[in-house]
Amino acid sequence: MEASFDNVRNIYPLNQTKTFTHEEALELVPLLMHISAKTKRDLNVLNSQLSFFKTNSEKAENIQEKINTSLQSWSDKVRRLGAIPVSLCKVRIPGEEGHFLWEYPENRLFMH
Repeated sequence: MEASFDNVRNIYPLNQTKTFTHEEALELVPLLMHISAKTKRDLNVLNSQLSFFKTNSEKAENIQEKINTSLQSWSDKVRRLGAIPVSLCKVRIPGEEGHFLWEYPENRLFMH
């Protein structure tokens, strides 16, 4: 599925959240799907490397730093979209009547 980002018009400061309509929140899903899929792929590779190099503390430490950087990058991207990271690839989107929840690889939102 090719992601279309034509509807993404705003990037927010990390500390600013936005209240989304249901339609606006749905427009975020393809972008959330894209950045989460990439992060999951990256983390799978890094975790495999970490497992392989677990006896080499210097390499393992370097890989762990890459894992932490990847997680922080995903979190920052989600925040810049106006959403709130809950856990890896699980996002809370502030709505007008509560919060929407999205979790990779779902292509829909749940009201919370």
